[in-house]
Amino acid sequence: MGTKRSITAADLFVLLDREFRRRKSRDCASCVVQLPYRVREDNVSNWEVVTPAACGEGCNEVFEEVVREFQGLYALKPSNASERA
Repeated sequence: MGTKRSITAADLFVLLDREFRRRKSRDCASCVVQLPYRVREDNVSNWEVVTPAACGEGCNEVFEEVVREFQGLYALKPSNASERA
């Protein structure tokens, strides 16, 4: 797989939110995307995000699919100078 694009948490949030809204059930008005946060990098990604609770419309499964796809494409940039060292 190619190199992941480094992106800020705010920019990743916008992309996740847009894609989740595009794919989720139109009948759900409660599920939302939260800001992704950095974690120790593993073999998949250096970020995670809280998954919406089960709403009855299947949004959590849709969201998990979007996150898996985006974790393969994006890595979070460090948020401050101490993390860059």
